[in-house]
Amino acid sequence: MQLLSFANKPSPATAEASSDRCARHVLSVVPPVVRAIRNMMRHHRLAGLSVPQFRAMALLSRSPRASLSSVAEYVGTSLPAASRMIDGLVGKKLVARQECCDDRRQISLALTARGAAAFHASHQATQRQMGQRLKVLSSTQRRAVIDAMRLLAGIFGADGLADRAGPQIAKNGWQGRAARS
Repeated sequence: MQLLSFANKPSPATAEASSDRCARHVLSVVPPVVRAIRNMMRHHRLAGLSVPQFRAMALLSRSPRASLSSVAEYVGTSLPAASRMIDGLVGKKLVARQECCDDRRQISLALTARGAAAFHASHQATQRQMGQRLKVLSSTQRRAVIDAMRLLAGIFGADGLADRAGPQIAKNGWQGRAARS
């Protein structure tokens, strides 16, 4: 486990904690962690859902009232393909289309109660599986992972989208934004 190799090797006192060195570690550790999470989520998703449909539900769980354009961008498809994908989720009663109050031509998307329950069950099962994987770390190491995740959430946002949180961290300290989540 690459995380363990970094966690078990104390940094030499002479090693500089430059932003480039930090970025190199983030870029080497985060992708395999994300792949593991995606594999776990795929394993626990509702039967009959495609990975893009599941990813659309993930976005809608974090961003209720998302537009079709935001779903298409998040999933990486064209608007017509995203529309067909959402049609399938609406047909399964996992997603509902809602007219926008301001502009009746705009449609927002939201998980239905059934969709939210299905996504939540998958998320909880993934969290349990991730917890099992993280049991190999000591309590101190797990605390360090939690602290690092809070730092990254403060910089990149809890949803993983860059959002200019950096200046807020400098002003409020590392717990300024992330600790409230």
